[in-house]
Amino acid sequence: KNPVLGKLEKINRRDAWPNESAHFTPWLANHLDMLSDVLGIGLELEDKEVQVERYYADILARNPVDDSLVLIENQLESSDHKHLGQIMTYLAGLDVKTIIWVAAKFNDAHISAIDWLNKHTTDGISFFAVVVKAVRIGDSPPAPIFEIAARPNDWERHLQSISRDVRGLTDVGQLRKDFWAYHIARHPEEEAFEAAGGYSNRWRTNYDCNLVISY
Repeated sequence: KNPVLGKLEKINRRDAWPNESAHFTPWLANHLDMLSDVLGIGLELEDKEVQVERYYADILARNPVDDSLVLIENQLESSDHKHLGQIMTYLAGLDVKTIIWVAAKFNDAHISAIDWLNKHTTDGISFFAVVVKAVRIGDSPPAPIFEIAARPNDWERHLQSISRDVRGLTDVGQLRKDFWAYHIARHPEEEAFEAAGGYSNRWRTNYDCNLVISY
Protein backbone atom coordinates (compact mmCIF):
# COMPACT_ATOMS: atom_id res chain seq x y z
CA LYS A 1 0.00 0.00 0.00
CA ASN A 2 1.36 3.37 -1.00
CA PRO A 3 1.90 5.83 1.88
CA VAL A 4 -0.25 8.95 2.00
CA LEU A 5 1.98 11.99 1.59
CA GLY A 6 1.10 15.62 2.05
CA LYS A 7 2.02 18.46 -0.28
CA LEU A 8 4.27 21.24 0.99
CA GLU A 9 2.66 24.58 0.15
CA LYS A 10 4.12 28.06 0.41
CA ILE A 11 1.90 30.49 2.31
CA ASN A 12 1.92 34.22 2.96
CA ARG A 13 4.43 35.10 5.66
CA ARG A 14 1.83 37.31 7.28
CA ASP A 15 -0.27 34.20 7.96
CA ALA A 16 2.56 33.01 10.18
CA TRP A 17 3.72 36.38 11.56
CA PRO A 18 1.09 39.12 11.13
CA ASN A 19 3.41 41.87 12.34
CA GLU A 20 7.18 42.10 11.99
CA SER A 21 8.07 43.79 15.27
CA ALA A 22 5.30 42.26 17.39
CA HIS A 23 5.46 38.70 16.05
CA PHE A 24 8.39 37.87 13.78
CA THR A 25 11.23 39.47 15.76
CA PRO A 26 10.18 37.90 19.11
CA TRP A 27 9.62 34.54 17.41
CA LEU A 28 13.03 34.62 15.74
CA ALA A 29 14.70 35.65 18.99
CA ASN A 30 13.23 32.54 20.64
CA HIS A 31 14.10 30.22 17.72
CA LEU A 32 17.64 31.22 16.84
CA ASP A 33 18.51 27.52 16.67
CA MET A 34 16.60 27.26 13.37
CA LEU A 35 18.66 30.04 11.83
CA SER A 36 21.79 28.60 13.41
CA ASP A 37 21.21 25.21 11.78
CA VAL A 38 21.01 26.78 8.32
CA LEU A 39 24.04 29.04 8.71
CA GLY A 40 26.23 26.69 10.73
CA ILE A 41 26.83 29.46 13.27
CA GLY A 42 26.13 29.13 16.97
CA LEU A 43 23.61 31.77 18.06
CA GLU A 44 22.63 32.67 21.62
CA LEU A 45 20.28 35.57 22.30
CA GLU A 46 21.97 38.60 23.82
CA ASP A 47 19.33 41.35 23.49
CA LYS A 48 16.51 42.74 21.32
CA GLU A 49 15.80 46.24 20.02
CA VAL A 50 19.30 47.54 20.74
CA GLN A 51 19.55 51.30 20.17
CA VAL A 52 22.26 52.57 17.82
CA GLU A 53 22.00 56.29 17.13
CA ARG A 54 18.35 56.86 16.13
CA TYR A 55 17.71 53.26 15.06
CA TYR A 56 17.08 50.00 16.91
CA ALA A 57 18.83 46.80 15.88
CA ASP A 58 16.32 43.93 15.87
CA ILE A 59 18.35 41.16 17.50
CA LEU A 60 21.81 40.99 19.01
CA ALA A 61 23.12 37.46 19.51
CA ARG A 62 26.40 35.89 20.53
CA ASN A 63 28.39 33.12 18.87
CA PRO A 64 29.41 30.84 21.77
CA VAL A 65 32.31 29.39 19.80
CA ASP A 66 34.37 32.60 19.80
CA ASP A 67 32.17 34.80 22.04
CA SER A 68 31.69 37.30 19.17
CA LEU A 69 28.55 39.39 18.69
CA VAL A 70 26.11 38.70 15.87
CA LEU A 71 23.66 41.26 14.50
CA ILE A 72 20.36 40.02 13.01
CA GLU A 73 18.32 42.57 11.07
CA ASN A 74 15.01 41.25 9.78
CA GLN A 75 12.07 42.32 7.65
CA LEU A 76 9.02 40.48 6.35
CA GLU A 77 9.07 42.43 3.08
CA SER A 78 11.56 42.62 0.24
CA SER A 79 14.97 44.07 1.04
CA ASP A 80 15.20 47.86 0.86
CA HIS A 81 17.79 50.62 1.13
CA LYS A 82 16.51 51.76 4.52
CA HIS A 83 17.51 48.47 6.14
CA LEU A 84 20.77 48.40 4.22
CA GLY A 85 21.61 51.85 5.57
CA GLN A 86 20.66 50.81 9.09
CA ILE A 87 22.93 47.79 8.86
CA MET A 88 25.84 50.04 7.91
CA THR A 89 25.04 52.24 10.92
CA TYR A 90 24.94 49.22 13.23
CA LEU A 91 28.29 48.09 11.87
CA ALA A 92 29.83 51.30 13.17
CA GLY A 93 27.94 51.40 16.46
CA LEU A 94 28.18 47.78 17.57
CA ASP A 95 31.22 45.56 17.93
CA VAL A 96 29.73 42.77 15.80
CA LYS A 97 31.61 40.18 13.77
CA THR A 98 28.68 38.64 11.90
CA ILE A 99 25.76 40.46 10.25
CA ILE A 100 22.68 38.48 9.19
CA TRP A 101 20.06 40.25 7.09
CA VAL A 102 16.80 38.29 6.97
CA ALA A 103 14.16 39.35 4.42
CA ALA A 104 11.26 37.96 2.42
CA LYS A 105 13.17 38.58 -0.82
CA PHE A 106 16.43 40.19 -1.90
CA ASN A 107 16.81 42.22 -5.06
CA ASP A 108 19.98 42.03 -7.12
CA ALA A 109 21.31 45.36 -5.90
CA HIS A 110 21.28 44.23 -2.27
CA ILE A 111 22.83 40.84 -3.02
CA SER A 112 25.53 42.76 -4.84
CA ALA A 113 25.96 44.96 -1.77
CA ILE A 114 26.36 41.95 0.55
CA ASP A 115 28.90 40.40 -1.81
CA TRP A 116 30.83 43.69 -1.91
CA LEU A 117 30.88 43.95 1.86
CA ASN A 118 32.16 40.39 2.22
CA LYS A 119 35.02 41.22 -0.15
CA HIS A 120 35.99 44.59 1.33
CA THR A 121 35.50 44.39 5.08
CA THR A 122 38.27 43.38 7.43
CA ASP A 123 39.02 39.75 8.18
CA GLY A 124 36.68 38.25 10.73
CA ILE A 125 33.59 40.26 9.72
CA SER A 126 31.00 38.31 7.72
CA PHE A 127 27.70 39.22 6.04
CA PHE A 128 24.80 36.91 5.24
CA ALA A 129 21.57 37.48 3.32
CA VAL A 130 18.86 34.99 4.32
CA VAL A 131 15.42 34.57 2.76
CA VAL A 132 12.59 33.58 5.12
CA LYS A 133 9.55 31.67 3.85
CA ALA A 134 6.48 30.16 5.49
CA VAL A 135 5.04 26.80 4.43
CA ARG A 136 2.54 24.22 5.61
CA ILE A 137 1.28 20.73 4.74
CA GLY A 138 -2.49 20.53 4.59
CA ASP A 139 -3.94 22.05 7.74
CA SER A 140 -0.69 21.92 9.67
CA PRO A 141 0.59 24.98 11.55
CA PRO A 142 2.83 27.29 9.48
CA ALA A 143 6.49 26.31 9.43
CA PRO A 144 9.50 28.53 8.65
CA ILE A 145 12.12 27.89 5.99
CA PHE A 146 15.39 29.82 5.80
CA GLU A 147 17.42 29.92 2.59
CA ILE A 148 20.84 31.53 2.25
CA ALA A 149 20.94 34.05 -0.60
CA ALA A 150 24.48 35.35 -0.01
CA ARG A 151 27.34 34.38 2.26
CA PRO A 152 31.07 35.09 2.67
CA ASN A 153 33.59 33.56 0.33
CA ASP A 154 36.38 32.67 2.75
CA TRP A 155 38.91 31.97 0.04
CA GLU A 156 38.40 35.34 -1.62
CA ARG A 157 38.61 37.03 1.77
CA HIS A 158 41.91 35.25 2.40
CA LEU A 159 43.29 36.50 -0.92
CA GLN A 160 42.10 40.02 -0.11
CA SER A 161 43.96 39.99 3.21
CA ILE A 162 47.18 38.89 1.51
CA SER A 163 46.98 41.63 -1.13
CA ARG A 164 46.03 44.44 1.30
CA ASP A 165 48.59 47.25 1.15
CA VAL A 166 50.92 48.33 3.95
CA ARG A 167 48.62 51.06 5.14
CA GLY A 168 46.72 48.43 7.08
CA LEU A 169 43.03 47.64 7.47
CA THR A 170 40.37 49.97 6.12
CA ASP A 171 38.58 51.80 8.92
CA VAL A 172 34.79 51.87 9.18
CA GLY A 173 34.46 55.42 7.88
CA GLN A 174 36.47 54.70 4.74
CA LEU A 175 34.52 51.47 4.28
CA ARG A 176 31.21 53.34 4.27
CA LYS A 177 32.55 55.88 1.78
CA ASP A 178 33.86 53.21 -0.59
CA PHE A 179 30.70 51.14 -0.19
CA TRP A 180 28.23 53.86 -1.14
CA ALA A 181 30.41 55.16 -3.97
CA TYR A 182 30.58 51.65 -5.44
CA HIS A 183 26.89 50.95 -4.87
CA ILE A 184 25.67 54.20 -6.44
CA ALA A 185 27.95 53.79 -9.46
CA ARG A 186 26.69 50.26 -10.00
CA HIS A 187 22.98 51.00 -9.55
CA PRO A 188 22.33 54.67 -10.46
CA GLU A 189 18.84 53.90 -11.76
CA GLU A 190 17.30 53.26 -8.36
CA GLU A 191 15.28 56.17 -7.00
CA ALA A 192 15.72 54.89 -3.47
CA PHE A 193 19.32 56.06 -3.56
CA GLU A 194 17.96 59.42 -2.51
CA ALA A 195 17.51 57.88 0.91
CA ALA A 196 20.98 56.39 0.74
CA GLY A 197 22.34 59.86 0.05
CA GLY A 198 20.81 60.99 3.30
CA TYR A 199 22.61 58.26 5.16
CA SER A 200 25.91 59.07 3.49
CA ASN A 201 25.64 62.80 4.18
CA ARG A 202 24.95 62.11 7.85
CA TRP A 203 27.92 59.76 8.01
CA ARG A 204 30.10 62.38 6.32
CA THR A 205 29.26 64.77 9.17
CA ASN A 206 29.72 62.23 11.95
CA TYR A 207 32.64 60.26 10.61
CA ASP A 208 34.33 62.68 8.18
CA CYS A 209 33.34 60.68 5.09
CA ASN A 210 33.60 63.00 2.10
CA LEU A 211 31.05 61.28 -0.11
CA VAL A 212 29.27 63.48 -2.66
CA ILE A 213 26.17 62.06 -4.34
CA SER A 214 24.86 63.62 -7.53
CA TYR A 215 22.01 62.59 -9.82
